[in-house]
Amino acid sequence: MFVTKKHTTSSNNIQKWRSRGFSLLISLFALALFVAGGFEFYNAWILREPGQDPHLWHISELVALAILLGGTLLTLLRQPEKKPLLAQFLVLGMSILAVGVMFFEIKAAALFIVLGLFIALYPDTRALLSFSREGRISKPLLGLTVLLALFLAPIAVKEIQWQIMGMTENDAHALLLHWIGSALLMVLLVLAGELTSMKRPGWKQLGIITGLTYCFLGVIAMILQSGYAGSWGGGGGLFAIIAGVWYILFTLLEAHKTEQKGLTPVPVPVNTQEALPVLDIGKLDVTLTRNTKQLAEV
Repeated sequence: MFVTKKHTTSSNNIQKWRSRGFSLLISLFALALFVAGGFEFYNAWILREPGQDPHLWHISELVALAILLGGTLLTLLRQPEKKPLLAQFLVLGMSILAVGVMFFEIKAAALFIVLGLFIALYPDTRALLSFSREGRISKPLLGLTVLLALFLAPIAVKEIQWQIMGMTENDAHALLLHWIGSALLMVLLVLAGELTSMKRPGWKQLGIITGLTYCFLGVIAMILQSGYAGSWGGGGGLFAIIAGVWYILFTLLEAHKTEQKGLTPVPVPVNTQEALPVLDIGKLDVTLTRNTKQLAEV
């Protein structure tokens, strides 16, 4: 008994330190993303540093990446084991970023170190391989994701081509890895939308974060209009805002629908044959005869 109690205490301590390590890791990573994106955005948009004007859209995309990944990280600070979908998205997203950027900058391989720590410290590692859902696949969210994928895919393909060609032609955007970063952001947005439609635990938070990211990019695109490298322009920006709002609305509506289904009482079958007593005809006749005789004697 003493050995069992000691083992349980040791296991609880390890789990406690693991949880603290996970919270510290995702806090630092989220802080790094927001600081990097915020610093670039402040210098380019507020201070208007010389030479940053052609990169306004790409710098805004860095902020959008911070919203998408940093927002997901911060959401995992509270009860991360109950939101495995967010952890799965981060694992897949960081893997895609690392592999995509490594072709042009080998230092991106350092992301795999962060990824390894993330997986090792996540409170429920087995949940990362689970595919259980809270309900049926959301057709509205999946349809919206497919629509946006059709809109973003041609842009992403062109930007990957520009990144490859720009590395040999000394293109400023390619040397700063702006084209590949922009293309990978679009891949992550489509991935986030697809995972949201699967309705795994954590899908509601991811759906809202994805919608907010689209809205941010849409507003920036409408401010910049055309003429800026990579910008979606006014029409694309309006489309992104509408899509972002629909992402949030669909997520809230689907969440409400799922909650209502969970509150619906399960009908209990009633056996009418058991509910009604069986009448004994013989006993009934004897009772009536006895009552008749008593009345006649009276």
